[in-house]
Amino acid sequence: MHHIVNTGETMLLEGRPLSLVTPAGIEDWTKKGIPHRLRYDQVRDPRSGNLMYRCLYEKVGGGMPYVLVSDPDTGDGGFVILFERLPDSEQ
Repeated sequence: MHHIVNTGETMLLEGRPLSLVTPAGIEDWTKKGIPHRLRYDQVRDPRSGNLMYRCLYEKVGGGMPYVLVSDPDTGDGGFVILFERLPDSEQ
């Protein structure tokens, strides 16, 4: 696991800013055949203080990390999606 720093408006991963991507964005990458990979980092939920996991994506060859966020058009939109446990395939 890597350490993620939340510096207020910009989230950093190993000193690099994170971009945002929604599930619809990931679906679009898949439809367009854009190769990408995912991994999970453990972070502390700012609301509950519990350790959670957030999903990070990188386009193969792109190098820029993206953090998975909810759709900004939904009621809970624009927030980083956190998971209590890693999905079964990642454990």
